[in-house]
Amino acid sequence: MVHIGKEIEKVIKQKGISVSFLAKKINKSRTVIYNIFERESIDSNLLYKISIVLETNFFELYSFSDSTNLENIRSSEKNIETKYRILLEQHKQLLETKLEDYFNKKNLNS
Repeated sequence: MVHIGKEIEKVIKQKGISVSFLAKKINKSRTVIYNIFERESIDSNLLYKISIVLETNFFELYSFSDSTNLENIRSSEKNIETKYRILLEQHKQLLETKLEDYFNKKNLNS
């Protein structure tokens, strides 16, 4: 999961923007900005304002994270499907073997 506060802090440092500048632009105190750095999540309206000021689309971070999770889920589903098919085949072979044994014994007793 994306730790949005750390991502915002990283961009501020990369761009050489001061906390005071960001705070003034989004009409918040410096303390609020430092608190944002500690947050794992943030209100979308506030994130939008920060994105505009920092000229960075932080929403893309969530899209990438979601698509990665979706890929992991699909991969897991394929693994489960493959294992299920293998089990079905093994079950089928076991039933065939049991049926053969049953009929062979029955024919011997006849």
